[in-house]
Amino acid sequence: WEGFGLTPLEAMACGVPVIATPVGAFPELVRHDVTGLVTANDDAAYRTAVAALLPDDKRRDQMALACRLHIEQNFRLEREADDINAVYERLLRA
Repeated sequence: WEGFGLTPLEAMACGVPVIATPVGAFPELVRHDVTGLVTANDDAAYRTAVAALLPDDKRRDQMALACRLHIEQNFRLEREADDINAVYERLLRA
């Protein structure tokens, strides 16, 4: 459990497929149609997702590309910095 784990973002930015459970901020970071999002506390679903991905080079390559694009389109460092700056600016004006 992580409130806002950066590990999935870091992996996806490197083009590594991610399989995660929907805990903390992961549902906002890891999209089911881009990467693997499995039910929390369902070890069998997690094992099945990983086992299906390991021998499938084509699917892994597709997921790796989709992960990288997902990060580039939604989590650019410049956007994150702009969003944080906007929060500080709102607080300073309050």
